[in-house]
Amino acid sequence: MKVSTASTLAAWVPVVLRCLKHHGMAKQHALTLAGIDPAKLTQQGARYNSQQTHKLMAVLDSTLDVAVPGLELARFTDATSFGALGFAMMASTTLAEALSRLQRFAPVASSVVAFEVLSHGPLGEIRISEGSGAQATPRATFDFAMAIMAGFLRIKGGRRASPKKVHFCHKLSEEQIQNYQSFYGCELKEQQTSYSLFFDAQSLNLPSKSPASQGVSLASEQLLHSSLQQLHANDLPAWLLQKIVELLPNGEPSLATVAQQLHISGRTLQRRLKRHNVYFKDVLDEGRQTLSRGYLKQGYSVTETAYLLGFADTSSFSRAYRRWFNKAPSEQD
Repeated sequence: MKVSTASTLAAWVPVVLRCLKHHGMAKQHALTLAGIDPAKLTQQGARYNSQQTHKLMAVLDSTLDVAVPGLELARFTDATSFGALGFAMMASTTLAEALSRLQRFAPVASSVVAFEVLSHGPLGEIRISEGSGAQATPRATFDFAMAIMAGFLRIKGGRRASPKKVHFCHKLSEEQIQNYQSFYGCELKEQQTSYSLFFDAQSLNLPSKSPASQGVSLASEQLLHSSLQQLHANDLPAWLLQKIVELLPNGEPSLATVAQQLHISGRTLQRRLKRHNVYFKDVLDEGRQTLSRGYLKQGYSVTETAYLLGFADTSSFSRAYRRWFNKAPSEQD
């Protein structure tokens, strides 16, 4: 018998609990029915296996007297519900950048479902499927993921990025069609080979309708500002630090990449840095050092922090952290 190895960040569970509370179910009762250990809810970086989250979704499905529980659940989410995934996507300057981060960060938030971004000429597609380590994923989970992504498209891409058509794998009842039509407002197709959202591909590279300073959650925004203020206090070039912070979630930026983003040549950037008597690698390293403590104190896991700081893996981040502070990131106060 195949055993599911998929898991989801514990930070997602309060979303379901808020929804259930709104519909009259007490938190502890919901956790007991799903067999979920409440202690994990306060543990940094804790995860629940898919069997537990599937049970919680089953509780949701049986409790809510609505046609599409996944759509109702989506009402109770925000960017902070998905850890680094929500942060990295909302901080993106274009929809294309956000969707690129979606593919990179999604397994950090949850490996129950997988996201694939495809191009079909004038249309882009976000395809949502069961994660490689998951099994028997409830329909409500796919409905929830689809609704979250549709809302995100509207926030980051505006009306132009709103879904043009939506595909479902399951057969739709008349009541479900009414609910889906009310939410998506576009063509719906049932019994398709994948759960997919299709949108105008031209919206991918337009400036975000929700800049990072407005789009990120208040907590994440305050963290960015306070961290940048600490960095600026060290008399490092503010414009360079700002750009590095923006680029880090996409991976470690090179001097050439940053220069290109600033619309100057690499040599010009080097000359400007020389005037400040600093080196690019030093700016990058000190920026990561300061941000790392902020992210960990904010509650991001070691894995999430490694991705946010552009490290290829957690071991690389752990080595850097030990070099900076002479202790492991898991020992953060």
